[in-house]
Order: sequence, then C-alpha cells, then structure tokens
Amino acid sequence: MGEDEAMACATKDTQAKKNEKENHGKTIDKETQKPIASSIDRVNSVNGHRCFVHCTNNLLQPSTTAQLNANYVCCNASSFQQGGQTIELAMPPYQNPSVTNKQLEISSGQRINPLSFSMENSSPQMQDSVSSMESNNSYLNSQAGKSIGKLIFEAGLDPGILHLPSFKDMVDVLAWAQVSMPTYESIMEDQLKEIQYRAGDLRKQWEMSGCSVILDSWESRCGKSFISVLVHCSKGMLFLKSMDVSEIIDDVDELSLMLLHVVEEVGVLNIAQIITNDASPHMQAAEHAVLKRFGHSFFFTLCADHCINLLLENIAALDDVSKVLIKARDITRFIYSHAVPMELKGKYIQGGEILSNCNLKFVAMFITLRELVSERINLVELFSSPEWASSDWASRSTFRHVYEIVKTDDAFWCSAADILKLTDPLVTVLYKLEADSCPIGILYDAMDCAKEDIKCNLRDKHGDYWPMVDNIWDHYLHTPVHAAGYILNPRIFYTERFSCDTEIKSGTTACVSRLAKNHYDPRKVAAQMEIYQSKSAPFDSDTEIQQIMEIPQVRWWSAHGTSTPELKTFAIRILSQTCFGASRYNIDWSISEQLHLVKRPYPEQEKFRKMEYIHYNLRLAHSEPCVRGASGAQNGRLASRLGDWITSARATCYYK
Repeated sequence: MGEDEAMACATKDTQAKKNEKENHGKTIDKETQKPIASSIDRVNSVNGHRCFVHCTNNLLQPSTTAQLNANYVCCNASSFQQGGQTIELAMPPYQNPSVTNKQLEISSGQRINPLSFSMENSSPQMQDSVSSMESNNSYLNSQAGKSIGKLIFEAGLDPGILHLPSFKDMVDVLAWAQVSMPTYESIMEDQLKEIQYRAGDLRKQWEMSGCSVILDSWESRCGKSFISVLVHCSKGMLFLKSMDVSEIIDDVDELSLMLLHVVEEVGVLNIAQIITNDASPHMQAAEHAVLKRFGHSFFFTLCADHCINLLLENIAALDDVSKVLIKARDITRFIYSHAVPMELKGKYIQGGEILSNCNLKFVAMFITLRELVSERINLVELFSSPEWASSDWASRSTFRHVYEIVKTDDAFWCSAADILKLTDPLVTVLYKLEADSCPIGILYDAMDCAKEDIKCNLRDKHGDYWPMVDNIWDHYLHTPVHAAGYILNPRIFYTERFSCDTEIKSGTTACVSRLAKNHYDPRKVAAQMEIYQSKSAPFDSDTEIQQIMEIPQVRWWSAHGTSTPELKTFAIRILSQTCFGASRYNIDWSISEQLHLVKRPYPEQEKFRKMEYIHYNLRLAHSEPCVRGASGAQNGRLASRLGDWITSARATCYYK
C-alpha cells in the first residue's frame, strides 16, 4: 500500500470513528447514512429551558404547550431533520395561541399538531422537567399580569386593551410563550395592593418626620375647578384624591369643611404645613378657619413655584417687557408653525429646542426668552443658510418681519438681555430648590441671593424692581417655616453670609411652638437652640463642620444631633419638608377630569376612582420634580403652557 493510500485509509478510519461516536444510540438511514430523529430529541427553548419534542412517524409533537406555543422557531429551529430530509416550517415565527386547533403546515406536507401530547415514552427526568416548566409558567403568568397592570394604570390606558387581539399578539411575540391574559379586576387588585403597601410605608414616615399636604388647584378645559390632594414626605409623594370644587369655590364654609376632612384624613399630628397654589380671598378665609379649629398646630404656605411665577407675571405686564415678549413670540410662532424652519431648527439650534416645556407659564416665557438670546447667532445662520435661501419662504413677506427682528433689530436684543438681568436670578431660585435635597432650607437664602444678583446686574435701576420682589415675599412667600429652615440648614448656618435678624428669630420661635404637638418639648428645643446658635459643643468640632457638605442636611442632624435630641427632632421635622407643589411633577390631570365630568353608575365610578388612585401613584413613584418640565420626547407634547407661542390661534391649554 502506498503512502497516499495509507493516509487516505487512516483519514477514513478516523472519520468513521468520529461518526460512530456522534451517532451512538441513533438509528442510521441505510441510503443516506444520516441519523434519523430518535424518539426524543432535545431542542433549545426560550428562557434558557430545555424542551423535548417527541417524534412519532410523521408527527412532531411538543411535550408541553405551557412553555412552547407549538412554535419550534421559539427553539431557534426553523427546520428539522427527519428520515434524512429537511422539514421546513412554513409558518412565520409566531402563531397566535388562541387559534389552538390549527396545525402548522410544513413544506413536506406533514403537519405539527400543537395540542398533541405524547408522554408515553418519556423518562422520569423529562416529566420532572415538564413539571418544572409548568411551575415556571405559572410564575411567569403572575409576573406578566402584574407588569401588564402596571402599564395600564401608569399610562392611563383603557382596560379594554386587554381584550384586543393585537395586544395579545404583542405580548406573545415579546414573550415567545403562551401568557394567560389577566382580567381587569385581577390586575386592578394587584396594583392596588402594591400602591397601598407603598402608602403604608409613606404614612409611617409621616409620623416620624412629618409631611406637607399639597393642594393643587386647577381648571379643566370646560372651566370647572378641581383640587388634587397629595402628600409629600422625605420618602416620596403620595396622591390621595381629587375633588370637584366648582360649586363651592366661593363658599368659605364649604371650603373650610373640605380642608377639615383633608387634615383629618392625613392626621393633624403628622402635618407640618399645607401648601397651596390658590391665594384667593375665599381660600385664605377658609385656611384661617381651619387653623383656628386645630389650634394653629401647622402652617398654610403658598407654593414657591407659584409665587415666583406670579412675580414673573407682574414683570411681564410691564410695558417695556411686554413689547419684547411680543417680538420674541413672533419669532417662535414663525419657526414652530412651519415645516421648513422646524426642520432647520434641529440642525442649527443647540439641543434642537427653543420653547420651554415648563408647567409654569411665565417661567416658561422667560426661559424661552433666554434660549432665544443664547441662540441669536444660530438663528441668523439658520435664516442665511443655503437650505433656507432655496425654500419658498425666503421670498415671502411673512418671513421678512421675523428676519428683521433676528438679524437687524439690535434694540430688541439689547432690551431682551436687560430683562434677563432681572428675571434670570428669579428663575435661578427655582433651579436651586430643585438641585438641593433640602429645598425648604435654602429658599430664604436663595431669595436673598436673587435680590443681590438683581442689584448687581441692574445697579442703580434695581430700586425700580426690588419692591416687586419684596411684595411677593412679604405677602405670599415668606412664612415661619422658611425662617426655621434657614437657621437649621447647616450648609448656610456655618457660612459667612448667614445673618440671624429679628424676622428669622421670631419665625423660628413661632415654628417651635406651633409644630411641637406631641413630638418634642418646645422649652428644651429653645434651650438647645442656643447651644446650636453659639456653635458650642457638640456643634463646634471639625467632624461636624467637615461633613456639612458631604451628607444631606437631615442625615447631618441625625448623626450630630444626638446630644440635643429635642432640637434634632425639630430640625428633621422642618428640613424634611418641601416648599413647592405638584407642578414640577408634570402631572396630566385628565383622568381626574374624566372621573368627575362623566356620570357613571356607582360601581363603575368607584372602579374609576381606584384607577385614578393607582395611575397617579404609579406616576409619582417614578417621577422626579423638574422645573423645566418633561421634554416633548418624554410626554409627547410641546410646551402646552405656551400654546400662543406656537401658533397665532391660541393652542388649547387644558389645565390652568
């Protein structure tokens, strides 16, 4: 035998041994010399499980449909080897499991029956595997129901979505497995239990560190008046309910009764303050009546965001400012009302956006004015670009007015810059409140800094505007709670700019006595406050001072207030509160509007009320306050508060 023949024989022998090893235990077709599928072949299933396919003559049968939906593509197999031939699946990767009696057609004319089970030849190990898979499927169904429920209530979807074939198809395609669709009642109860569990945790926190009740007043598109009740604490925000107050908005007695019920529901011992965004005389009278009823044991305060927005509204009404805002609005209307400038805006404007989506209308106006001033050079480039020159708009008279403002109206741009010297420091107050973990502890200082910045920016002209700021501060914004927050905030107290004037001292004293209730002895707090203010031990060590900027203020008091326990309790109770309302959470109250405006039978109304409760609490559980508002990409709408800055016909504003 030659050398080449010997090598060929050796190679053939090696290949034969390899084939023998691979085909061990398998039936070999004599003609093709290929293995025939044995009684049990393993294929990969979804979710990392192994599933078994029993082969009987010309029928491939899945051992269980609990994990496989008669869909062998789920097992990463689009074809099977049987009897030496390739069997291709003619069906697409997904078959609707609701069509349970249909059979999958395969190219050879054979069929796969998804409901045929053959466990006769299965081993005990295989049966254990099937049992395990069915157990897993039960768990997956439970988790799927909870996830679907969370989606429906968080998005505020119609529960009828559960019965849409397309929704079932979507779920099955995503899961690659059969999912038992839950009923609306079951997912509602599941979600309600989870929300109630979270509410229980929050209520415990109310007892420990106090809470702020937030009354968010708003109007529907048909002019009806509503109040949504929320409760804020250091662990998060809870939505309680909404109320239609259209019939009692001018009735002091009825408003007082409404507030009384809210206080009793939350618990008077838990409440540090009630924050409102309604400064009407009727609401103020109702507030005084409620305070008298409960012995002035908490405070009513106005939302800081609302007060700053009110101040900016007063500034916007000034003649010189109003003229500038009108021209700024002309620019944004032109850009946002036409396709060509909108398309070019994304290319030439940094970030692609000019209009602010802030929920506070006048704050949004001045943020938008700031964006226009910052983007003037880019706007000039946009309207001078080749793309613009080649468009029909370049020659239209409508455009010339806007082009003249952008490119040649220097007086407009100078006036806009001067206005921002006044408004930017006020908007910055809102950003500071958002950036700090203890907003109530910095409001007083932030307003002082804003006034100083205005003085620095406007110099001799600041005297024309300071009275406007002081008027809002003195009559609306400032309360004893803010004074106490100022002095108890170690990040401010240990700085050179801290100043304890008569207003601070009297406000803090009032706060100590009114919030004491059963939480601490006010006399001991007063004595321990003197130790803190004199920076005596233990408030004079390097450790205390070093950690001021390293840990949040509430944690600082928890760590370093042990030798002054009553003062620590008081400080934590104050610094755990907020000073702004619900507007920063970008809440769409349309579900509450539907609840109150549509008449339903009592059972349906209660079901809808539960849906409202679940929906808003799911939203709040995952929301962070943001003064800029949600982006258009997040909430699908653009600058709803500035509808008249988008089109000349004022856009619908659902909530005022």
